[in-house]
Amino acid sequence: MAERHDRPASGAPDSPESTSTGHEFASSLVDRIRNTGNVWKLPQGQLRLPRVFGFCRGVTHALDMLQQAVADRANQGGRLFLLGEIIHNPWVNDTFRQQDVTVLTDDQLDRLDEILAADDTAVIPAFGVTLPIQKQLERIGCAVIDTSCGDVRRLWRWADRAASDGYGIVIFGRATHDETVVTKSRLEAVGGKYVVVGNVSQAGRFCDLIVRNADDAEFRQAFTAPAANADSLSAFERMAQVSQTTMLYEETLEVRHMLQQAMAQRFGAAEAEQRLLFEPTVCRATQDRQTAAIELCRSGVDVVVVVGGFGSSNTRHLFELARGYAPSYFIENAAAIRSADEILALDPAAGSAAVTTGWLPAHRPVTIGVLAGASCPEIVIGEALRRLAELLG
Repeated sequence: MAERHDRPASGAPDSPESTSTGHEFASSLVDRIRNTGNVWKLPQGQLRLPRVFGFCRGVTHALDMLQQAVADRANQGGRLFLLGEIIHNPWVNDTFRQQDVTVLTDDQLDRLDEILAADDTAVIPAFGVTLPIQKQLERIGCAVIDTSCGDVRRLWRWADRAASDGYGIVIFGRATHDETVVTKSRLEAVGGKYVVVGNVSQAGRFCDLIVRNADDAEFRQAFTAPAANADSLSAFERMAQVSQTTMLYEETLEVRHMLQQAMAQRFGAAEAEQRLLFEPTVCRATQDRQTAAIELCRSGVDVVVVVGGFGSSNTRHLFELARGYAPSYFIENAAAIRSADEILALDPAAGSAAVTTGWLPAHRPVTIGVLAGASCPEIVIGEALRRLAELLG
């Protein structure tokens, strides 16, 4: 989705930034800023980090497992295939490509039988894989390493149980996001019916259909594949709400309230309670990063730079939050910070990077808040901080 950029120059193996901590994703600079209260004071201003940012436990676990697989392959031989991106960060995925890990595309995942052999190793990314792919791996008979996030697994289990009990599933998330695609696959396997609402506006449209008891044709016109597999609104007369684990938590609660109101108008308040289930499946790490981002933005910043992969849902939501407090720019790496006047940042309307001019306020001192999603490695954060520091003397 996003245009690709080169790795930061100091991301090379012999770089002090990448080797000082003994971990290829770590940053000694970020460690030093943490030790000074997450503030880097500079001659012309300061850089501020939130109290929590960067890799979450699930991402760290997935990367540790993949790194171990790379090490094992070096000792034992054999080919190593990653079934899609391990996480949504281009720097991380490029790092593993440079270690001879083959990252399969969506098209290649559709023809695994032609690519994988029984003596290969396949790594399931943190988002999981669909059940058809899982069954195909079983037929091939290759070794499988599953790095699926524990919070995502919990979402699957809860949604499967609700669907098996006859509830239609309302998924608050992006219909084409890897995690949601896998969730839909698992619901289909148990005969579950689902509808995906990607934002509060879409949730409002769905609620309007519920309140009016709209006919099947209107429902199918409003929610087509890949956002729904149900043919009729009647599938949601009993419904259960889950959320993609990286969605905004406050919006998740807002959608819950909207569904409660819609069901109460349709069936009455007492009966609505029996017809609607809710499970807050937004992961704790996502919630913590969102809360910390709001705290930072409210502390008084002149501009916010959000660092991470454009395909990262949790990072996009940090960007959305920040825009409500200060001018904000979503970048993938330090190379995007071209000067105090130019920055290559995500254009939300276009869905791709574009150059923005006049992004850094001219007054001094200036305070820059720096946010990073749960899939952004500290080495990339550190390089962005270093580049911003150059602009502040």
